[in-house]
Amino acid sequence: MELTISKKAFLRALTRTHSVADRKSSMPILSNILLSSDGSGTLRFAATDLYLSMSCAAPAEVGAEGTIAVAARTLFDIVKNLPEGMVSLQVTDNYAAEIRAGKVRFKIPGMPGQDFPVLPSAGEAPFASMDAASLGRLIALTHYSMSSDETRPHLAGALFEGDGRVARMVTTDGHRLSKAEYKRPEDADALDFAMLVPNKGIGELRRMVEEVRADAKGDGEGVVDVAHVSGNAFFRHGDVVLSVKLADEQFPPYKKVIPSSQERRVVVSRLLLAEALKRISLVANDKSGAVRFGVDAGVIRLTSENPDVGEGSEELDVDYAGEQVEIGFNARYLQDALGALAEDEVMLELGGQLDPCVVRPVGPTEFVGVIMPMRI
Repeated sequence: MELTISKKAFLRALTRTHSVADRKSSMPILSNILLSSDGSGTLRFAATDLYLSMSCAAPAEVGAEGTIAVAARTLFDIVKNLPEGMVSLQVTDNYAAEIRAGKVRFKIPGMPGQDFPVLPSAGEAPFASMDAASLGRLIALTHYSMSSDETRPHLAGALFEGDGRVARMVTTDGHRLSKAEYKRPEDADALDFAMLVPNKGIGELRRMVEEVRADAKGDGEGVVDVAHVSGNAFFRHGDVVLSVKLADEQFPPYKKVIPSSQERRVVVSRLLLAEALKRISLVANDKSGAVRFGVDAGVIRLTSENPDVGEGSEELDVDYAGEQVEIGFNARYLQDALGALAEDEVMLELGGQLDPCVVRPVGPTEFVGVIMPMRI
């Protein structure tokens, strides 16, 4: 293989793909990026850890076709630090990649391209187009309440559903739940899928969406095409394709977790509540993060105490005229939900001391957050 490519295009493609390569795998080939050219004026890039796969392409002047697998991180670091301009890449007979840019020369070992795993393919499956801004908003509103415990795969991911013209994402770690939706235009194709996307896949999708939106700045927000095929999710934008092996697990019945009605409804400034929680949690127990909510007519009293640190309290004016109640919550759980929203006010729906808190924005965002109470 022999070709010339601009540093900008080379680095852009490596940035998209190198993070997917698995440097800790017992299979050395998975720490590599596959480079391939077929004489069509394109250099193709692919990386996988057998659960996630990312592929893309960049324009190049191809002198000789071929493939090679090269250490992903090493190649990325080299190209990132090359001088601006054109970069030449040549593969020698012993699978070494020689990289030149101006007076700079590197030669790094590679592996045969044919040893690289075959990436999943969507084949002829139909894709549904979703605007990147709305997809990114679903992720932002829910990603923080995924479990990080990989031994609980039914919780360590996001349920992503397409229900008619409604796209929905739901996450829970067993202590809290977040559900966000957005309605697609009436003329959009109907959605019909339900897939449990592992948290690493959600992280890569989030990065992909951010890049799509950055590319589309000044020209709409861009779109991401979505397909569900044979246990894999595919997300596509132009020549960039992310595939994710879905978790073969049953997501909890989230509709049963969301209370249908609560006795008390408190409307409060989102920013004021978030700032108060940040202050009062300074003296909360490091392990539990517990803050006591004392709700009474027109006011919420936040209190926290820790024998080793001290105690604190703060009052906030709220829109509430119901009966008094005291209930405890993990402050960080509520802070995460408040931080993901953009509305000026939120509604806290409360029951008794042992009932969960339901967080809803006072505004157009279709979001529901559920936070389980704590005994304090």
